Amino acid sequence: MTVREEAAAPLERRTAHLTRYDEYAVTIPASGDPALVLVPQGGTPSAAVYYLHGRTADESAIDERADVRDGLLDAGFLVVSPYLHGDLWGNRDAQDALGSVHDWVSCRWPVTRRFLIGESMGATTAANAVRLGEVQWNAAVLIAPSLSMRAVWERGEHGRDTLAAAYRLSADGHDLESKTNAWDAVRHEPDAYAGVPVRVYASPDDVVANIAEVTGPWVRRLRAASMTTELIVVSGEHVSADHFRVGDIVAFFTDRP
Repeated sequence: MTVREEAAAPLERRTAHLTRYDEYAVTIPASGDPALVLVPQGGTPSAAVYYLHGRTADESAIDERADVRDGLLDAGFLVVSPYLHGDLWGNRDAQDALGSVHDWVSCRWPVTRRFLIGESMGATTAANAVRLGEVQWNAAVLIAPSLSMRAVWERGEHGRDTLAAAYRLSADGHDLESKTNAWDAVRHEPDAYAGVPVRVYASPDDVVANIAEVTGPWVRRLRAASMTTELIVVSGEHVSADHFRVGDIVAFFTDRP
């Protein structure tokens, strides 16, 4: 394990509202992946938020969402931003990596509540983490969620390449449905999310995470099955600033038992 050198020597930082926190830059032994673990000073955190990055990003993505990061830290949440092997679209390796970082964090900060934020591709990782139930999650926020692997394939370009690599798909994609069946959020059974409230932030202007044909119907299907699911309609293109409504997100997690 490497931790700027060891977990006893974190960097001390402050949020925009001057909350002091310790930043641990770690490599998780079980996975070999880097992660940032941000721990507010002045008390023992009772809850952690895991921030799951989008395509082409890494653990530093949390710093690009400074308002969300700072809002969570100001509210007393421990914040974890893992890499999870890169662009794996929520597959088994990504889930194992998430479990490894969760185990590492839990050994050092044994919180009683755990939350997920999944951005774009990270929303697929979050949805599958809830479905599998290998960690007890108390709630999840999905931001501009890319929930349909068929939609990713049809957009082509780098998204298709990373999806094909993650699931070992053939060049023509004829095995897309068969190889991604259990992992494609739009095909999950609604009761996979039982007991885990989900809030979705999505925009009709977002051509990547299609609210009309994918996200909206997915939310309606979960609601029809009595799952606790909310859709917050925002404005702007994919992962626009309006997707990141910090006060709403913090309150959503704070209100969860």
